[in-house]
Amino acid sequence: MINNKLFILVLSLVLLSGCSKKHEEAAADSSSSSQNTQVVEQTATETVTKVEEQTVEPSPDTMPVTEQKPEIILTTEASQAEKARRMVREAQVDFTAKDVVKTALEIDKLTFQAGGFIEQKNISFDVLDTQTQKIADGQIRVFEKVNPHAELIVRVPSDKAALYVNQLLPLMYFLNQQQYSAKRFELKLLEEKMTQTQTIANGTKQSQLNEIARLTQLEVQDRVRFSTISIAVKQPAMVRESLDVDVDSVARLNGDGFWKRAWSGIQYGWQFILDLLVILITIWPLYVLVILGFIFYRMIKAIINKFF
Repeated sequence: MINNKLFILVLSLVLLSGCSKKHEEAAADSSSSSQNTQVVEQTATETVTKVEEQTVEPSPDTMPVTEQKPEIILTTEASQAEKARRMVREAQVDFTAKDVVKTALEIDKLTFQAGGFIEQKNISFDVLDTQTQKIADGQIRVFEKVNPHAELIVRVPSDKAALYVNQLLPLMYFLNQQQYSAKRFELKLLEEKMTQTQTIANGTKQSQLNEIARLTQLEVQDRVRFSTISIAVKQPAMVRESLDVDVDSVARLNGDGFWKRAWSGIQYGWQFILDLLVILITIWPLYVLVILGFIFYRMIKAIINKFF
């Protein structure tokens, strides 16, 4: 009896231990599966986020730019091939500045410091719109919207051309356009001669042709020594105010009084009547024609009534 109880007790313990192991394995499997599910969900979320970031179009920058210019315009370094050749260098720079007149003066200083010279300078203030306002004492206030701009052509030594162009950067707010060209001396000379052959008359003497060719070669050699830089400077539109004379108001203020104007009106009316009488007298032949026409009409009418 005791042996049976021990056998039953041992069997029960074995069964309980087996059930507990199964529960632990099931719990472990469920925990590992939940972790794998979380990892998969996180990976999918990150993939979707990356795809959305790639598909979203970049939005335009709506912040206004108050200054836009590069750090350098032309490099000061030259290749060995360029150093070994005589080059005709030309550059064009178009930019916007705060004050056209002051900027032109600064360009003059930079040119003289570089050992160059100003070949041409033109400063203009184009009037775009005009408005007037009447004020007392026969005066008007004039408001003008003007567009200041300047065009300069400077010549600087060729070895300082790039440095000179870069020195213009502190003067500008917006760089609008830049161009640079470097042609060999022989090519530039050929272009000049080809242009001249199209403009020179056929009857030109040989001595004159030789002189033109000599001057052309000297001009191109000068362009080799001194680079040509064309500079265009613009300034934002500005409004200027001035006082002017209102001619109509001045005429009314300095005109005659009422009684004098009334007497002048009477004289003008009497003179008008006299002129009208003269005109009526002048057309006396018209009256004769009217009278003769009336008489002829009465005669014709009387004859028609007599017979009919």
